[in-house]
Amino acid sequence: MNNKYILLLLACSAGAAHAQRVNKPHLPSWARLEHAAHAGTQVRPSEAGARAGGDVVWSEDFANGLAGNNGTGPWTLDGFDSQWWVYTTTGPNGAYSNNGEAITSESADNGWMVFQADSGNTDWDQDPPAIVGTPTAWDAGLVSPTIDLSGSPYVMVEFQQSMRYCCSSSPHFLQVSTNDGGTWTSFPVITAPVNEDPGTLTTSVNIADAIDGDPSNVTIRFYHDGPNSSSSHYHWQIDDVKIVELYNYDLIMESGSTSDWAAATAFTYDSLNYTVYPVSQLRPLPLNVSLTNNGSQAQTGTVVNFTVTDEGGSEVLNQDQSVDLAPGAQQRVFIDPDFTPPAVAGTYDVAFSATSTVGDTSTSDNSAEASFKVSEFIYSRDGGTAADYFDATDDLEYELCNGFHVANDVELYAVDVSLRSGGSPSPVGIPIYGLLKDGADVEVELSSTSEHVIAQSELNGANGIKVISLVFAEPQFLEAGSDYFVCIKHFGGAEVRTAINGFSEDQSTFIYFENEPGAGPDWFFTNDMPLVRMNFNPSAGIEDGDRQNGIGLGQNIPNPADMNTLIPYDLKEGAKLTFEVHDMSGKLVAVQALGDRAPGSHRLKFDTSALNEGVYFYSLTSEGTRLTKRMTVIR
Repeated sequence: MNNKYILLLLACSAGAAHAQRVNKPHLPSWARLEHAAHAGTQVRPSEAGARAGGDVVWSEDFANGLAGNNGTGPWTLDGFDSQWWVYTTTGPNGAYSNNGEAITSESADNGWMVFQADSGNTDWDQDPPAIVGTPTAWDAGLVSPTIDLSGSPYVMVEFQQSMRYCCSSSPHFLQVSTNDGGTWTSFPVITAPVNEDPGTLTTSVNIADAIDGDPSNVTIRFYHDGPNSSSSHYHWQIDDVKIVELYNYDLIMESGSTSDWAAATAFTYDSLNYTVYPVSQLRPLPLNVSLTNNGSQAQTGTVVNFTVTDEGGSEVLNQDQSVDLAPGAQQRVFIDPDFTPPAVAGTYDVAFSATSTVGDTSTSDNSAEASFKVSEFIYSRDGGTAADYFDATDDLEYELCNGFHVANDVELYAVDVSLRSGGSPSPVGIPIYGLLKDGADVEVELSSTSEHVIAQSELNGANGIKVISLVFAEPQFLEAGSDYFVCIKHFGGAEVRTAINGFSEDQSTFIYFENEPGAGPDWFFTNDMPLVRMNFNPSAGIEDGDRQNGIGLGQNIPNPADMNTLIPYDLKEGAKLTFEVHDMSGKLVAVQALGDRAPGSHRLKFDTSALNEGVYFYSLTSEGTRLTKRMTVIR
């Protein structure tokens, strides 16, 4: 069970900034790109005299548009769709773009360059203008004049950019040539998830290795590769391009992570960024860092440290790795040997650090942090609280599904979900369901929980932590080495706000809903992380308020019941139990002596066929302790 959905390359609605349509075929087709250069500018003290690290050796602010303001020569355009590279002082426009998204670069007052992908796909004869039926994935480059860097061969290109793209992988590349454009070295400059506007960013790319063949004949190109990335719009804005001398020694830790999942290479959801691991699903974690040698000299013997501490501050791991990095090289360094977290519930903090043995201009960017939790039963990918929410358009039905990898055989007892308050009409009284689905196809339903009717007391305010356990009538066996989806589903009639918190990797969280009014529901993937979790607790559905003197009694499943119904209960210690059912008048209509029961979680199967339709109360008693719940019988 390891195939994932692929994108259906259609126009994206401006009203669904985080949702992308998925196709129906069941074979993986990946095109996502990995970062190849670090983003962000480091502030360095100015140095007088000879040219040295941090000095700007060439710059362009586009004050004269394509004519150039660099002292070298004009810019040119190439590619099939070069007409969409334009000089502007106002910003992008089109069906989904507007001047309010203009770059806020240092020299924005004198203009900048923009690739108007959205404008090129807009039908301007409509009122209001609208995207064309079949948007074109544009292909064009903005090319610098030839630059002689023979006196400064160890450099990086720094520039300010603002972009938004749709609907697959990023089409944005900085390219470098030393043979007049005969061949190009490409550096992806992915700086934001699909269909998001991150605002103005400063990005820098180390090109020392790329120009090593002939630094006297350097050309740089900002290339929008729509066809190969399957992206057609919105815009890409460029300004304040600089070529900056590298420092001799400049080691940078781009990131530290507890996961290693990439849509381009993954065949299962094993290495997604899980925030909570249940004890049954513990396995080696791919702790890793991404390092860049942004200097002109080799970094030899760099020491990478991985330290994991439990919530009491005790170290459970302290391990070093050694790595060599050539000038301009970027490398991911993984922990070796593997690290499996202890089977002890709690929060674990991970500290990553890199220490140069030869020198480093700044050490402030040589560390990173991460954390994860271990739980007895809960399997989660979200941030833990109801930080924000997702709701369906016009209170229509939707499904919201998270993918999980099951490393070891286990039984699933419930789907845990979290809901936000608010919404109109109110969700109180609306039924919801939990679903288990095949990890190879999110449209294949394996099982459904019983109906659960939303109560006001179950809704969260901002950053609340209330969770609803949607319990399966029978435990669902999950096979080791397989992927599954768990989902929340409702059929409309109210604004059901499913809580979200965190980022979901591409093609691992899916929504079935109506993205555009009147278009009908369809499947999309989203980068918003819903609070939809797996729960392996046999006592799922028994709340703290359902316990007394070490005995817990849960709600019968299903309720209403028409034949057999299951009644969950758990015991902190062994006890002698009796089960009773009374009608509304208080008359005893059924009784079972359960005898001595061992500690742990249990389920009682009760046949309601001998009862008339109506409301009843069932009780569990033991040595003076009585717990009671209400159930409905239907025919």
